[in-house]
Amino acid sequence: MSAVAPAGVAGSLAVADPLVVEGVTVRFGALAALADVSLRAEPGTVHAVIGPNGAGKSTLFNVISGVYRATSGRVLLGGTVLTGQRPHRVTALGVGRAFQNLAGSPYESVLDNIMIGRHHLMRTGFLSAGLRIPSARHEERLHRARAREIAEFLDLGERLHVPIGILPYGDRKRVEVARALATEPRVLLLDEPVAGMNAVETAQMTATIRAIRASLGITVLLVEHDMTMVMSLADRVTVLDFGRVVSDGTPAEVSRDPAVIRAYLGTGDEDTPAVSTGKEQP
Repeated sequence: MSAVAPAGVAGSLAVADPLVVEGVTVRFGALAALADVSLRAEPGTVHAVIGPNGAGKSTLFNVISGVYRATSGRVLLGGTVLTGQRPHRVTALGVGRAFQNLAGSPYESVLDNIMIGRHHLMRTGFLSAGLRIPSARHEERLHRARAREIAEFLDLGERLHVPIGILPYGDRKRVEVARALATEPRVLLLDEPVAGMNAVETAQMTATIRAIRASLGITVLLVEHDMTMVMSLADRVTVLDFGRVVSDGTPAEVSRDPAVIRAYLGTGDEDTPAVSTGKEQP
């Protein structure tokens, strides 16, 4: 992991505004996928959203990123309301998302995949780009240079021209994060970034997320099932169960919350051990 943030990016990406979810409810017919969900991701922190399968985590991400419309409630980034905006507009307002499933053609290079994240920032139209007008060529050079900086930051610089389909799984997941970073977000949504990874790849991705927070100042909202990784990385954790918030606090607080123990283990007995943080309990 490069210790140097992409030139010109760190300052522009740092955000002084929280991401706030206020009373969001999502209904699909009679089913409430989310019910009055609220959370606040503070600027420059890693905020994890956890819960059993079907708890509503992906639905929440889809509302924040504009894929789903909330039945009620709202999402704000600073003073800007995100709910009701289309996904491309949410991206333009500063929310980048790295998906659990790898996007992009396996035949496209790492650089081309990262460049997908730059498209909404380009002023040149397809016609000008196709005709190779000088202004279009100049703009493309600038965006490719920025994409290379992001690749270097994520230790992908030596793989820029490699088709993503032949990369190791961990590298392909980092390309997905790089594509999201290329949108120049103020808030980065990471949907199960270590799903399917081995221990070495998980450690590398954890270091990547720490570097994004430390070097770029970006707020990271994280959905993940690896509790050891979450509890060692997150500044704050919100727990969902059946579409409702059942706990919110620091990793230590959440890991000892009886409501969280019930959600994960199906019991609220006092003798039930705390949810594992990957660290020895005092």
